Amino acid sequence: MKKGFSLLELLVVMAAMFTIMGVSGALLVQAFGFQRSSGQYSDGMRAVDRFVADFRRDIHVYGQPEIPPDSDTLLRWNTGTETVVYTTQPGLFPDQQTIVRTVRKDDRRSVETYRLPDRMALWFENGKDADAGLVALSLWTTPQGGEAPNPDSLNPFDRTMPQFLGSLKGIGNWRTIIARY
Repeated sequence: MKKGFSLLELLVVMAAMFTIMGVSGALLVQAFGFQRSSGQYSDGMRAVDRFVADFRRDIHVYGQPEIPPDSDTLLRWNTGTETVVYTTQPGLFPDQQTIVRTVRKDDRRSVETYRLPDRMALWFENGKDADAGLVALSLWTTPQGGEAPNPDSLNPFDRTMPQFLGSLKGIGNWRTIIARY
């Protein structure tokens, strides 16, 4: 009867332990990465929800916004005593943008910042004709490697458009918020 282990048996057991530790480490790194990315996505969606709530409140309080063409200013209201301006700035990452809501009243100024999720485009449109009195905020989330559509090709006031876009897989996600002033 033999006592102890041979060197070969010891090496086999150590190799098996190192393999198990390597696989476990790789799984932990992947789990932490998933947790971080899902946390960033959740933070981005909370920012979108805050942004949408403020947008709706501003439409109800201040009425029809001025939508300046082709500038960093997205929306503007000027009531004489109060000015509310939504501007866009580059985000922390290349595909991210930050929306800044600035309210100036008398000599006070408050700033709210919304960091939108990666690859999210947004645009505003005033309703015309039958949709007069409405303002649409459209948010388009583009998948990795995709491009946002031309805003002129999407009518945010068309109630059948979301079903059509939902039937196309892999092109992104479109969310429209319509507010009445």
